[in-house]
Amino acid sequence: MKVIISAAGTGGHINPGLAIANKIKEKSPASEIIFIGTNRGLENDLVPRNGYALRNIEAYGFKKEISISNFRNIIKTFSSKKEVKRIFEEFKPDVVIGTGGYICVPVFSMATKMKIPTVLHESNSYPGRSVKLFAKKVDRVLVRI
Repeated sequence: MKVIISAAGTGGHINPGLAIANKIKEKSPASEIIFIGTNRGLENDLVPRNGYALRNIEAYGFKKEISISNFRNIIKTFSSKKEVKRIFEEFKPDVVIGTGGYICVPVFSMATKMKIPTVLHESNSYPGRSVKLFAKKVDRVLVRI
């Protein structure tokens, strides 16, 4: 099985992604797993240290305020869908898993468009904006109860 896990920024997103990856490897050792993140977050240390490949794209969180920098970040994030598509075409994932956060916006936009099976995992008490945005578009949503 080929799996892409979308996790970036903080340990709150990356550690659940690593736990999912480790469980997949435990159950199916031949599985191939790569992570999609950014070049700014903890994923650059945690993901390789745990033995997984990391592909970086340019993605940013969206602020509620109106500003030029926020507008630029939105454009950069949505423009990264081209790179995500390239990653998908090269790797040919069987499933895309996201643990929430801004990285899921370009990744899940492209995964749903390409009709790749998708799973969102939300480990927080309240779902974030990206989980809310894609909850009705993905194949499965996993929540902590």
